[in-house]
Amino acid sequence: MSGSRRKVQYLDRPPDGGWGWMVVFSSFLVHVVVIGSIKSFGVFYAAFREAFDEGAGDTAFINSTLVGVMLICSPIASALSKLTSCRVMVFTGSVLAAAGMIISSFATSVLYLLVSLGLFTGFAMSLIYSPCLTMLGRYFDRRRATANGIGISGNGVGMFALSPLYQVLIDEFSYRGALLIIAGITLHGCICGALLRPIHLREDQEHKAVLDQRKQSIVENSQSSCKTAASKVLHVFDVSLLTHVPFVLYLFSHFGTMIGYSIVFVHIAKHAQNIGVGKTEASFLISVMGIAEFVFRLIGGWFADLGVISRLHVYMIGVAGVGLCNLFVPFCSTYASLVVYMVCYGLFSGVFHALIAVLVREYTGVARLASGIGWDCLVSGVAYLLGAPIAGWLYDATGNYNVSFYSAGAMILASLCVLFFEKCAKHDDPDGETTEDDPPSQDIRKDSIDRTVLEPILTERETTV
Repeated sequence: MSGSRRKVQYLDRPPDGGWGWMVVFSSFLVHVVVIGSIKSFGVFYAAFREAFDEGAGDTAFINSTLVGVMLICSPIASALSKLTSCRVMVFTGSVLAAAGMIISSFATSVLYLLVSLGLFTGFAMSLIYSPCLTMLGRYFDRRRATANGIGISGNGVGMFALSPLYQVLIDEFSYRGALLIIAGITLHGCICGALLRPIHLREDQEHKAVLDQRKQSIVENSQSSCKTAASKVLHVFDVSLLTHVPFVLYLFSHFGTMIGYSIVFVHIAKHAQNIGVGKTEASFLISVMGIAEFVFRLIGGWFADLGVISRLHVYMIGVAGVGLCNLFVPFCSTYASLVVYMVCYGLFSGVFHALIAVLVREYTGVARLASGIGWDCLVSGVAYLLGAPIAGWLYDATGNYNVSFYSAGAMILASLCVLFFEKCAKHDDPDGETTEDDPPSQDIRKDSIDRTVLEPILTERETTV
């Protein structure tokens, strides 16, 4: 029963298997239903432009707001999952996302869709997305890149299956009917939430003991209730992670990468139509990328766990490949050349996406993984929010997408330079018991750790639904 005091068994290390494979399956389904669905929403772009007669940049804001808000609100989703559980957040997000789709089917303007589909549905999907990634990192250690690659490969399956499906639904039922059907598909996220069984790790005890000591020190040294409340908020969102230099440099690099990476999902179908490709064939381009991503997310995670080269270097290879692919888009003048481009794009995209959550865990450690993923998603969300509209405005100004893709490729390659600065920064051991902000573990009184065994842990509270 939720909130009851009971004996809790703590594991010294993640189990690297067992029920963790069901968590991987849950993450796979979430990436099919949520992330694959969002990345397939580019086929709605032409339908929205035709229905509301708006410019390319303004219409592109719908999809970029949906993705951006989903990622930007991830710190909030992470904080809420600590206060309740990952399972409850996924349940809640699935119901709210379906409601947002239904409301969006009655849209009368682009502004209406920005609020209903972009803001409301985007926030709901953030409640589904980040808890699943957090649970993956808690169940796996030695095989975490492989498990993460399998889990997020559902994104490729979703892109392959849903992009042409959405185009068929739009042709048959208009975008309004299509959104109603997609709402029903989104409700399947509740099944994914049911599979997220909480797990308790020894590092949770140690991290909670540190927070309890810090909280007690604040109460003793501060007479202001405002300062105490502010401190609690900062602890919930784990703002101290933003003082960890290697992690912050990684976030800067990831921001530049995602600005350039994000434009393809909104604009590639329209670019294909501009060079004479039909609507149905253009929608299949995202499916082609989805197949390649599915395969290479699996291969990328498996290869990173082999230890032939560091995970950071594997990630950098994937990012560099995506940037180079964008630079060659203006030279793709036929449908066949665009197919080749999308295969290569999916290949390199799958490699670096398989390692995003893995690198975040290496920078933050397992006890702070939820907050680390939240901050990483926030940075990605801002990038998604800006990328597609900027590309659309460049299209409005130039009449083609050449400058848009050149700029995207240059931004991605420039983001790699930041990672070279990161390699020069001092790396603290995130899985150890000492961080920049936490006192050494030997200074933590043993009784403060033992006392937490009988207390419900906020990050992993069991909840009966």
